[in-house]
Amino acid sequence: MNEPSNSIPPAHARTAWAAGVEPLREAFPLHADKLIRAIAYSHIEPLPTPIFIIGGNPTTRGTLADALAELAGEVERPRIDPLTLHQIRRTVKPGEPLVLNGAPPAAARAALSTLDEIEIESFVSFATPLSKASALIIASSQTIQPLSADRSITIELPQRPRSVQPLRAMASEPATAGRRIIASYLQQNTRRLSLNQHAVNIARHPDYDKPRRLGAAFYLGDAVLRTLDLDAPATPATSWLHPEDQIVWAVREAIRYLLDNGGELTYNARDSKEWAIGRADRNYLYIRPGEALPFIRAAHGDPNLSVKAITAALQRQHLIASKTGTTRMRIGGAPTRVWKIPTDNSV
Repeated sequence: MNEPSNSIPPAHARTAWAAGVEPLREAFPLHADKLIRAIAYSHIEPLPTPIFIIGGNPTTRGTLADALAELAGEVERPRIDPLTLHQIRRTVKPGEPLVLNGAPPAAARAALSTLDEIEIESFVSFATPLSKASALIIASSQTIQPLSADRSITIELPQRPRSVQPLRAMASEPATAGRRIIASYLQQNTRRLSLNQHAVNIARHPDYDKPRRLGAAFYLGDAVLRTLDLDAPATPATSWLHPEDQIVWAVREAIRYLLDNGGELTYNARDSKEWAIGRADRNYLYIRPGEALPFIRAAHGDPNLSVKAITAALQRQHLIASKTGTTRMRIGGAPTRVWKIPTDNSV
């Protein structure tokens, strides 16, 4: 298929990535991979939480905030005067990033900073205008409570950068232009990508806790970058997921692998198969843990992962239909314990 005349060629995008994103990674090695994936996800739909950049000094915070704004596709930074939470809400444009180089001052004798208030509002009220921005990025000297930090993307910078050279390289004109090209490239291509629907459902689910939603958002951002051949670090894509979702992903991958490589499901109690990994009916898969365990461990990367831990993760995520964890049934005429997994939650 021919590309539209105004589209950015993949080779051009990869060159822009090297010019604009690699300096960001060099300047902020501890945070860049997470932030890049968060911003990539923001081109799909709004991030589940704000990004707070605290600590450091105004120059360092501003340099990082500007780089993220460029990657997020900021067109023009609004002037908010006076800088109040009410005015910030009024300034939000749904589906567009909002980047601030400061936060409103907290009320006198307030127990929480304004950053905490913003995080709580985005956490509790999903109808707030703040949650409509594709990415809400705030660089501030204010502090933030540990609970708010855990439920948001909070980047705490050291008081002094190790070197100013990476910061200068990151703020250079070629780097800035490269990041803006990447933003355009993501805007052009993310809508056509086929992404893991399980992860999409988690990232957008208002009842799931924020760390889990964020993990899914990072995973999807990683998938976008890998699919578009922009970035593919050595770490597995599933490492961005919440720990329990990493187990769930391993279970799904193991079941798919087993079915693709000779494992069979029976359809009644007496069916005899050469390698029966479980049973199936219209509504459920009944998977034998003993057959699946080695493959789940391989997919997860943990040789010591136990059936108990897997069962607990599946239960907590409501992915098995049994309060006891496993269900007794007959397969090939013999009684066995199985995980009863609803088909709409399986592979």
